Amino acid sequence: MLVLSASRSPCARWSAFVVAAALVTQAPRAAAAQSPGGISEAAQAAYDRGLAERDAGRPASAAREFASAYAQISDDQRELRAAVLFDLVEAHRGAFGVGGARNGSEHPAAHLCAADRALADFIEAEQERSKRNKKTPDSIKATRLREDIRREFMAAKAKESDLDCAALELPRVVAVDTGPAPSEPKPEPEPKRPVNSKALVIAGAATGGFGLVMLGLMVGGMVRGNKAEAAGRDLVESMPTLMPEDPALEEIGRRGRSGNQMAIAGGVLGTLALGVGVALLVVGARKKPSKQVAVWPVMAPRSGGLALRLQF
Repeated sequence: MLVLSASRSPCARWSAFVVAAALVTQAPRAAAAQSPGGISEAAQAAYDRGLAERDAGRPASAAREFASAYAQISDDQRELRAAVLFDLVEAHRGAFGVGGARNGSEHPAAHLCAADRALADFIEAEQERSKRNKKTPDSIKATRLREDIRREFMAAKAKESDLDCAALELPRVVAVDTGPAPSEPKPEPEPKRPVNSKALVIAGAATGGFGLVMLGLMVGGMVRGNKAEAAGRDLVESMPTLMPEDPALEEIGRRGRSGNQMAIAGGVLGTLALGVGVALLVVGARKKPSKQVAVWPVMAPRSGGLALRLQF
């Protein structure tokens, strides 16, 4: 059996409890598919639409759906009818509270009139069914609600003396087209970062220039070493008895070793930097630089430079 959804409004909490209790007590009878006392799918659908309209803040539309569901529930389902009736009354009161402009015989107060008629019919039916004229809890609640409804109507009539339920009609409900549910926006792909060819060319030129400077340092070191070697040879030839520990020879040897170190360092760093610089210039000069090229600095206690990685 289909189950009516629980109400969310404070006044409808008792209604939800009554609905659940009624379904439990009548579950054995509803086990058969052809049970005459079962709730039709149309009534359940109308009630669900009423809940949706009420939650969306459209009490007039909710009252229309609740009224449709109430009319399709058999008189044997007393608890269910009472639960839906109370939701219907609250929807009418909410629609009256929203208000609106009067259009001919259409007036928001007609919602109070409709609620009063529904409660009056329910109370009369309950009194006919009850034995010894004993009032049921639902009929007591309905009576109190009707008194509240009539007080609200009399307050409205005090402001507009020509209000008469016999002449009033419910305002027409304009259907609201919610349209299709908005689809989630597709995430935009991250823009590809363009390769800065100009920066690669500048880096290649700077690195290549550094390599040329280092090669120049290598040449300078070789020249200095050769001069020191020639000076030492001339000194030994002019003074054959000169001891190796002589300060003059030690000074010439120091200059020679310094020149050789300069030549070695300049040759290694110059060759490496020049090669990296040329590679960067080639990559930067291409229209679509390869993404498989990586360059990073390399530092050591006594040396430094750039490392180049190429993937094919």
